[in-house]
Amino acid sequence: MGDVKNRGSKDRPQWYCRYIDVDGKRKHRPTHQPTKALAMRFVAEVEARVARGLVGIPDAMSPERQGRALTLLALAERFMHEANPPTKNPERYRQWFRYTMAKHVLPELGMLPVAVVKPGQVEAFRDRKLAAGYKPATVNAMLKAISVLYIWARKQSILDGANPTSGLRKSQPAGLMDYLSSDEVNKLLTHTQEHAPTVFPMIAAAIYTGMRKGELFGLRWIDVLFDRSLIHVAHSYGKTPKSGKWRPVPLHPALAPILRDWQARCPPGALVFPVVPERGQQLRMGTPDDMMGLEDLLHAAGCHVPVRPWHAMRHTFASHYVMSGGNLLALQKILGHSKFEMTAIYSHLAPDYMVGEMARLSFGEPTPVTNIRRIRAA
Repeated sequence: MGDVKNRGSKDRPQWYCRYIDVDGKRKHRPTHQPTKALAMRFVAEVEARVARGLVGIPDAMSPERQGRALTLLALAERFMHEANPPTKNPERYRQWFRYTMAKHVLPELGMLPVAVVKPGQVEAFRDRKLAAGYKPATVNAMLKAISVLYIWARKQSILDGANPTSGLRKSQPAGLMDYLSSDEVNKLLTHTQEHAPTVFPMIAAAIYTGMRKGELFGLRWIDVLFDRSLIHVAHSYGKTPKSGKWRPVPLHPALAPILRDWQARCPPGALVFPVVPERGQQLRMGTPDDMMGLEDLLHAAGCHVPVRPWHAMRHTFASHYVMSGGNLLALQKILGHSKFEMTAIYSHLAPDYMVGEMARLSFGEPTPVTNIRRIRAA
């Protein structure tokens, strides 16, 4: 069993440890710990490594030792300079990561060595943020940023330890399935048509098609096929849709005249829903930051304001489609979900559909009770 010995003075101790390494040789190494108790804990960790068949104290240049010296702050800086996020908009991704880490994560956890951050510390961090009043979706973004760091560090062989966010329960975001009632939809469309006629067609399209905001901003007139009552969803902003593939979406009979009227007065150009600029500027495609005043319009129309207003329009379409008896498999195609599990979140809104599916089960007609009695009598 290993032990420790002070090779310094009482005032300035230098605790060394003795242990038998994985090669069977006895080693005498400095622990660099300020107290005997910490030195004993260090020895226990060394012997635990040896028991797993690992070198008791790794080489100073090994990834593990580098990870122990590397703080969360330093790792975040390396990520910002070296990582190449596999997203459609890497710069926007970096902006999100930089803001989330700098504002929320690093002030509390930045000086901790990445190799020793425990799940309990991250869980306590999460609970503090929730108690401070941050929205669950915001707190989940903080946990995601931490997780991204550890995943990247493992791929780069900077760390070989566990991700402290693994298995940590995420907070359920408020308004995950938030949608407008039928009455609210009517209020919003009526108010918008009268007070915001240039935004009305885009809101109507969101409600009647379930398209994402980026897909609406990226929609071209050439993709609106009035003669076939069909919309080709082929762009999200300036790139492909989220699934990477185009998809057909039926053109709702109530939406077709709205779009025809809008086409006659829409600013000239390829885009169906361009952002009308301020004086002296040119038409442009919308960005994720463009909300088109939807929050104010919802409030003015007497509707509740969801956490993610534009995404709530997508939920509104899907929810009312299912409650009207729409098929879930067809909904998956309309929404462009890559997995059916994503569409299944709306299944609880289809009680009539579920009843109809249950009615498919049959074991044949039961034998009448009178006939059973006659058979027994015979």
